[in-house]
Amino acid sequence: MSIEKWLSERESEEIRKRKEELFTQLPKGKIEALKKKSIKTIVANETKTLHSDNMDTFLAKVIEFKEWIDGRNYLKGDIDKIIIKLQNLNKSINLINKNNNEGLNKDQINVLSNQYKEIPPSFLDEKTRIALNKKLRGTKRSNSDNYYLRKLKNTIKEKLNEAKYYEILREILES
Repeated sequence: MSIEKWLSERESEEIRKRKEELFTQLPKGKIEALKKKSIKTIVANETKTLHSDNMDTFLAKVIEFKEWIDGRNYLKGDIDKIIIKLQNLNKSINLINKNNNEGLNKDQINVLSNQYKEIPPSFLDEKTRIALNKKLRGTKRSNSDNYYLRKLKNTIKEKLNEAKYYEILREILES
């Protein structure tokens, strides 16, 4: 063991002891507040570094791909390799977007599914209900499911526009 390492361990031990002494002198309310604050900062730092790490690795992959392309003279023979590299870049973009779009947690999904259960079955046609169930559960949707979800979204927009007019008519009748 080198002397520098031994000295640094001894100094860090002294610093740790001083921190513990100061920590024991604090009131309990202040200790709890510090613990909560440190937990929040740790969680916030982890999410920030995760996002920045994903972007840094993606940018490194793009730069690597650009340098590889710049070094090639005859790209026609490398079409298969180019396709594979582009697919890998696309997958990494999708993963970054998926990580960023994890907006709903399980509690929110449970609330939405409970609200969905309140809708009478005769209100929606069968295919739309199936598509909504797939969306709520997060299972893979087919093209027809996406079609019915788009169709439902458009009808909702139309009905909300009509609701504005009905609101105006209601105010006129109540006055």
